[in-house]
Amino acid sequence: MNPFLLNTLLFLAGFVFLTGGAEFLVRGASRFAVRLNVPLVVIGLTIVAFGTSLPELLVSMIANLEGGATADISIGNVVGSNIANLALILGLVAVLRPVSVERKLLFREYPLMLAVSLVFWAMAWDGEINRLEGVLLFLGLIGFTLYSYTSSRTLPADEQAEAMEFVEDVLEASESVTLSAIFRDLGFVLIGIIGLLMGANWLVDSATFMARHFGISELVIGLTVVALGTSLPELATSVVAILRKEGDIALGNLVGSNLFNILAIVGITAMVKPLPAQLAMRTFDFPVMLLISLLPLLLVLRRPHEMNRWNGAVMLSLYLAYNLWILL
Repeated sequence: MNPFLLNTLLFLAGFVFLTGGAEFLVRGASRFAVRLNVPLVVIGLTIVAFGTSLPELLVSMIANLEGGATADISIGNVVGSNIANLALILGLVAVLRPVSVERKLLFREYPLMLAVSLVFWAMAWDGEINRLEGVLLFLGLIGFTLYSYTSSRTLPADEQAEAMEFVEDVLEASESVTLSAIFRDLGFVLIGIIGLLMGANWLVDSATFMARHFGISELVIGLTVVALGTSLPELATSVVAILRKEGDIALGNLVGSNLFNILAIVGITAMVKPLPAQLAMRTFDFPVMLLISLLPLLLVLRRPHEMNRWNGAVMLSLYLAYNLWILL
């Protein structure tokens, strides 16, 4: 078979296996946790949140371990994914239907995301994120998870029910704890892990081939195509949220994903092996990420705290302009 056609098929299959693997893993682990009487809020903040970001984590880790120019896919995937979350996904969702945003999200989680993004840039400024910095980011993830869990426990009952609705959609009715049911759940987890590993390997290898075939850098591939593909779970969740007129959950999901991308994906990847950051990325792509992160806050800061269709069109235009700039 023609090498280009083969790698194109592997590239597409990689996305399918990543998405399907994450779905199997989340379903199996969530059902298993329910059988152990783990509170739904804990499942939502750990298994589901972690599961939807596993594609980015495995792609970044495998790319970094391969080293050389391929390692640029790793950090490019994270920065590009954070840009896609707020410029492409939030922009598209706002164009479909204006997004109303809760005040506490604007003044609590959102500033935290901006602060973590600044720390991420500062850590990368010397050309790499070392193991110690990876540990610090991962400790930040643990702190954020504990903080989110504590905050969720103090929410009114109706708000807790709204926040957990998406978790419950993932779960089927809990059955009695039987050996066959436990093995089935663990089988889902195993299938999910295998799918994720195969998909990540195929995606990284084919993306590297395609970058060299077209004469563009692995960094650009990571910032654009790979970042877009690994952001598909966030896109699906946000579109479902906005169709249900739950815009605060849509934006909250994207803010949480950006935080998780930096604290977990960069943190874990750098702990395994220091993560390189090219000068071009530090002087252009990081500032773009920060601008894209800040802009939605500025657009919705005035009452009634709503991202309207015009705001969404602005974000989409910025995303298209950024991608055209780095590709051309």
